[in-house]
Amino acid sequence: MSIFLDVLRSEGLAHLSYILGQGREAVVIDPRRDIGAYLDIADRRSMRITRIFETHRNEDYVIGSMELARATQARIYHGHAFAFAYGEPVQEGDSFDLGSLRLEILETPGHTDESISIVVKDTDFGNEPVAVFTGDTLFVGDVGRTDFFPDRKEEVAGLLYDSIFGKLLELGDQTIIYPAHGAGSVCGSGMADREFSTIGYERRNNRSLQVQDRQAFIRKKVAEHHYQSPYFRKMEEFNMNGTALDVGVVRPPPRWPRTISNLPWTPACRSLTAGCLKHLPEPSFRAAWPFPYH
Repeated sequence: MSIFLDVLRSEGLAHLSYILGQGREAVVIDPRRDIGAYLDIADRRSMRITRIFETHRNEDYVIGSMELARATQARIYHGHAFAFAYGEPVQEGDSFDLGSLRLEILETPGHTDESISIVVKDTDFGNEPVAVFTGDTLFVGDVGRTDFFPDRKEEVAGLLYDSIFGKLLELGDQTIIYPAHGAGSVCGSGMADREFSTIGYERRNNRSLQVQDRQAFIRKKVAEHHYQSPYFRKMEEFNMNGTALDVGVVRPPPRWPRTISNLPWTPACRSLTAGCLKHLPEPSFRAAWPFPYH
């Protein structure tokens, strides 16, 4: 049974989400709100999406876990160190099988208290990690920001250090990293333009990881200043409590030869040409964000 991994990029936010599958089953990590892409991928591969993992409570966008769960009956999982109003908590040591793959949970707090990373092992070839979904703990070229808790600056910076140096780097240089954001995201700074790397490469070349003394790392993180958009708090609220919105994936029915003849053509139209397309009725849609941030 072949294994596949697709990366879905949300331009503007530089958000990265993933769908990983083998056989007839797939999981999604950190889904965006427009869930149609995940459903299409699963349909094309004749797979069911059975699990949804959230690596952390996001601040820059509304996560699509609840919409995707409604459409697929998949179960939602996130870190236990935060009182989410939906989904199921996981903790370090929990594991999930996906064909020959084993997904293992690491608790990696620092960016947020409930942050988790998801380690991927291929049990057909041994117990060594193949990859890890790092959320906003470790990026390609940077590490996660820790300024969301101003009254705990040193504490959360120390937690991030322990998560990276004590857990992620211990997975081995061969481990491929898949972060939740890429270059251009407000969730970090100085990220590389590429979206692929390994633990070994980051260990040697990530500037933040060259500060290996714990206290020096904490001082560096405390001194950082990142932009905080005014809508972040509203995103945190939605991503903690879930959303009551019913914003579906609207797909107009296809119109092909049998139904095209019933469209409101003008008398001058004898064929489907560019000049006649202007007479087609406008498609209808529902807004994906129907209210202000505040």
